[in-house]
Amino acid sequence: MNQKAERTLTKLVSLKRQRAEQALGEAQAALRGGEARLGALREELRKPPPDIDFMAISLSQRNGHAGRLLAMVRAQEAAVRDLAADVEVRKDELRRAFGSEQLLEDVTRTRR
Repeated sequence: MNQKAERTLTKLVSLKRQRAEQALGEAQAALRGGEARLGALREELRKPPPDIDFMAISLSQRNGHAGRLLAMVRAQEAAVRDLAADVEVRKDELRRAFGSEQLLEDVTRTRR
């Protein structure tokens, strides 16, 4: 392999690693945001119902609101699971990029 090809491959592998690092960072940020939204929804669910004059209206509102919040919590939990899976995929991509970088270093080092 000539010097120009080695430099080109080194640059390509380095770019691949940089993209993988950036994608992992974005996925981790999205996961943190999803977890924060989930925490906010859970906190909203724990709040006591507002004081309303009529008990029936209060119960109706509380039950309806709680049901919607539970559905939102479940949906957010599913979204967080998906985001966590995406983080794992991005970690695997970064591991492969590091492996490619190491392999290229080993090949170029043994050829010299």
